[in-house]
Amino acid sequence: MTFVFHRFLLFAIAIITINAKISPQNSGRVIRPFQSQSVLLHKFMERVEEGSEVRALSVLNQQPVGKMFELTQDPFLWISRFVSFTLQINSVYSVLIVSNLLLLLFLWELNTLGSRLALPEVASGAGILTVLWMTSYELSLGSNLSLSCFLVTMLFRTAIDSQWFFAGIGLGLLALNDRIAIGIAPLLIYLFWYFQRFNPASEVLKKGVFFLAPVIIALVLKWKYYQDVWLFVQGSAFVNVITAIKTGSISHWPLAQNNFGQTISLLIFLAGAISAGVVNSSFIHRLLPIVIFIVVLAFSSYSTLASRLLIAGICFEGITASLSGIFLRLIQLALIIMSCYEIVSLF
Repeated sequence: MTFVFHRFLLFAIAIITINAKISPQNSGRVIRPFQSQSVLLHKFMERVEEGSEVRALSVLNQQPVGKMFELTQDPFLWISRFVSFTLQINSVYSVLIVSNLLLLLFLWELNTLGSRLALPEVASGAGILTVLWMTSYELSLGSNLSLSCFLVTMLFRTAIDSQWFFAGIGLGLLALNDRIAIGIAPLLIYLFWYFQRFNPASEVLKKGVFFLAPVIIALVLKWKYYQDVWLFVQGSAFVNVITAIKTGSISHWPLAQNNFGQTISLLIFLAGAISAGVVNSSFIHRLLPIVIFIVVLAFSSYSTLASRLLIAGICFEGITASLSGIFLRLIQLALIIMSCYEIVSLF
């Protein structure tokens, strides 16, 4: 219900903002006249069409379905092309459907993973904070980040449940979509050893093949994509923060106007990861949030942190487990206000 009400609120804010920009301002009238529904929806869709995913899918839709795998190795575009072809809809609607479907799957997996680490009400609270996060609207407007969020969360849930076949498929798809697959692979391999170390060697080998084969195939297919992965990491938010600490500039550029939102996001998720490490019961449960948080920093530029930190949405489990109800309500209210501001800025 939180998801529905929040997205309805943001959509209403977007429509009001669009109307305010295109309606003539009549003297003596505080409220501008509303344009027709078709005009407002057209302007809304025009803004969504500016996304890179919509543009890429528009190109794919002009090609035969059989050439899709030759033209792109992006699973998000594969799914969107299939939806567009099956339902006979344009690129905008297809991307919106796929991104929101993946977002709902992400929230489902996040709630399931959170329930493995903590109490169900704590997991539910983490999902609510994820929905209300100030940039989560991007996952509803066609961003392929929704796929990364879903796959990373699913990977660790299936690893904890020892469903290694699904973990392998997920890691392979993630490797086609996001370099972060390289970062989380060592932790997944450790979890594989941790949960399988007492099993017979033949069973471990069989599960190991199911787990590692898909990601090896994906790395071969996208070898050029990973050739500069070290250079990518060197320009990441993690390296930038470490360098700033070493040089003593940590109190300057992170607080600059263009970086302030990213810095606040970093601090909130860091607090959640540390809190999870304190309140969770077992070593693995304490380890997961902080490691996922660090990996996201290592495979994201500083300018994209406010969005990409949603991949580490499990960090919100630490916040909901540590704070009382009134403080959580205040945080939720603040996130709603900030997300409304983001929508006004976008449209």
